Amino acid sequence: MKTLRPVMALTMVLALLLGTASPAVAVAVTITSGAPRSPMVLGQVYAIHTVEATGGTEPYRLSVSAGSLPPGMLVVGTSLGGSPTMAGTYAFTLRMTDAADQFAEQNATIEVREPTIEITSGAPRSPMVLGQVYAIHTVEATGGTEPYRLSVSAGSLPPGMLVVGTSLGGSPTTAGTYPATLRMTDKNGFFGEQDVTIVVAEPATATPTATPTGPSPTPTGPSATPTGPSATPTGPSATPTGPSATPTGPSATPTAPTATPTPVDPTSTPSTSPAAPVPSPSKTSGAWLPVTGSNSTIVLLSLGVLAFSIGGILLVVTFNRRRRFSTPE
Repeated sequence: MKTLRPVMALTMVLALLLGTASPAVAVAVTITSGAPRSPMVLGQVYAIHTVEATGGTEPYRLSVSAGSLPPGMLVVGTSLGGSPTMAGTYAFTLRMTDAADQFAEQNATIEVREPTIEITSGAPRSPMVLGQVYAIHTVEATGGTEPYRLSVSAGSLPPGMLVVGTSLGGSPTTAGTYPATLRMTDKNGFFGEQDVTIVVAEPATATPTATPTGPSPTPTGPSATPTGPSATPTGPSATPTGPSATPTGPSATPTAPTATPTPVDPTSTPSTSPAAPVPSPSKTSGAWLPVTGSNSTIVLLSLGVLAFSIGGILLVVTFNRRRRFSTPE
């Protein structure tokens, strides 16, 4: 009993001290991160926004205590993310709660806007030339969500041209002026437009000047006056140049029929290759051998040989006779 008394006394003193001590003060939770980004663009992925806090006891958890986030956005852990699907203005209250259920709140507003798509490439080249292949023109745009698609929302392209992907190409087949509206549409159906006008011109034609620069109208080829064979035939002469028609033998010479050569008159218009004129043989009344023409030389030679033969025979006969009378028997 004597031992327990001091212990009991100490316990009572401690109890009195603890009972009179003030309770510990809890540290309040405070959100230290800024408000979510605004405005946002409809259809685009929202960059993750992380909510940060101090005080309290970790871990923290994030929630929306009032209002609502834009459709397509949600809370994951202590962050906001997603892709808004509806334009508008959305007000809400974010709450950060610690492990001891202490919390802090932050009011926020996010505006969701439709994208403004702008075509940044220039207008297609104009004028174009009929029948020529058109250099591909690529249309570019910004402000929306890729991929884009190109179309013609009003007017028309020149016949022979077409849209492929986000480009124009082809070869125009009809001349004229063609106004059209090009539309670039993004992944979410939002679009931007551009008004263009394409002129298709006829091919340029060469116009001759007053003084031609080409070859001279007077040709430089063969001259008008032929330089070939002379109009006067240069063939065999009308007068035969063969052996004389009169034999030189001792005997009487038969007289060949005389012939008057008849030269062929040249035509008034010379030809480039005149044929050699052939004198036509003429016969004297009673003559039986031609002494002119292509066979005149042969005939004259034959007559010469015949006359020489006859003269030789007569010479031999005369010599034999004289020898017979002069030789005694």
